[in-house]
Amino acid sequence: MGKVGESTESPSGSAASAPVAGQDAAAGREPMLGGTGRVLALLFPPDPPPRRRSRGMAAGIVLAYVAAIALGALVLLERQSGHPAWTTVWAEDGWLFLQGALVHPGSSLWQAADGYLSLVPRIVADGVARFPLRDAAPLYAVTGAVIASACAAFVFRASAGHVRNPALRAMLAASVLLLPTALKAGIPNNGVNTIWYLLFAAFWALVWRPRSRTGMAVAAAVCFAAAASNVLVALYLPLVVARVIALPRAREHAASIGWLAGGAVQLFEVLFHSRPHQPTSVLDALGFYGHNVTLPAVAGLHFGQQLTAGLGIAGATALAAFVTAAVIAWVLVRGGAGVRVFAVTALVLGLILTLTPVFVHGAVANIEVTQHTLWASGSRYAQVPILLLYSLVIVSVDAYLRRGDVPFERAGHGTAVVLLVAVLGITWVSSYRYTDLRSHATPWTHVVKRMDRTCRQHPLGSVTTKRDVRIPCSAIKR
Repeated sequence: MGKVGESTESPSGSAASAPVAGQDAAAGREPMLGGTGRVLALLFPPDPPPRRRSRGMAAGIVLAYVAAIALGALVLLERQSGHPAWTTVWAEDGWLFLQGALVHPGSSLWQAADGYLSLVPRIVADGVARFPLRDAAPLYAVTGAVIASACAAFVFRASAGHVRNPALRAMLAASVLLLPTALKAGIPNNGVNTIWYLLFAAFWALVWRPRSRTGMAVAAAVCFAAAASNVLVALYLPLVVARVIALPRAREHAASIGWLAGGAVQLFEVLFHSRPHQPTSVLDALGFYGHNVTLPAVAGLHFGQQLTAGLGIAGATALAAFVTAAVIAWVLVRGGAGVRVFAVTALVLGLILTLTPVFVHGAVANIEVTQHTLWASGSRYAQVPILLLYSLVIVSVDAYLRRGDVPFERAGHGTAVVLLVAVLGITWVSSYRYTDLRSHATPWTHVVKRMDRTCRQHPLGSVTTKRDVRIPCSAIKR
């Protein structure tokens, strides 16, 4: 095992040896539960061994990551046409989190919203509230973009055990930034929806096996931030249990500990707060998955709209489902054991992450998809499952490229790469920039002027925001 692009799998795509599959040769600790544990261990391949680097090279790598994060944030900020993202404050960022940070600085971090804790969005709001109110819009947009871009950079690093080809890992990281329906779901460039990028990063943190203490600390921090900000991270429990079974050594569980600590904080809030429940049918839930996950993942936003216009929403979704099923069948038949375990895990977790909130809060399944839009209420729940489908495909292609028993090897490898780049590239490019609901939102400067005018007239009064939330003028002036 030398270069990053070299194989650590057998020609069939499965793990090359027992230690790679999960046994720790140094400590002599095999996975628990015998054969089951060894199969689960395929989901957690070790990180490639580090190369010897001088201090100058290490500093250069750090600078490269910083530059990549900055570039990724710029890519995200430029995706929205109409009013730029940095001129508006989106959703709960303005009327809930910023209000809480202004009125109760510091203590608002632990206030539940909609039945659960949103720690990272609250921290972002608390930071924004410490600057002049007129700067809230650009601060929110830039901070949200940087967090999302940092999650993409983390995925690039944490996926090295599964995707040895750096170009394919870069494509996986790019999928975070170029997610086709992200704008329609309203998740980029704000504080409130950073939780969805953290949810995807937490998945990769839980399947990563970092060798350094720094890597372990970062994985733990990502899982803690995700679990303390998004209650859906609790659905990663089977993945955490699989990690415990496959990797018995305590040093392997920094990410698990971070998940557990964040989950404990989240559990305390969930137990003492509630949110409305509106169960839905299995058919509606599966329809939501097909319309909002499968179709955008295969066709993107604009091609999906064209398919919907030509075939109807049912026909377009059926075609996308057929393509997805064909790809998954190829992966399960032709992929090695490790690829099959990863594919099943990504697919099942994606289904769980989508269907669970739909079953619990049936309102998100009231899909109003027309021939002109793929947006539906609750489509934010579909974004991480789309990224998991992309992960499944990229991990499978990487394993395929490392196989040595493929007939017409060069032609097969070339075809796989061309198809991957063409399909995903065209989908992402066509869905890169468009208008969304936020594109037509009231500019934040207008909102601030109204607040200022009201407080000048009534210095001891308050300003009413959306949802009839009141912010005292004394807090605004502070």
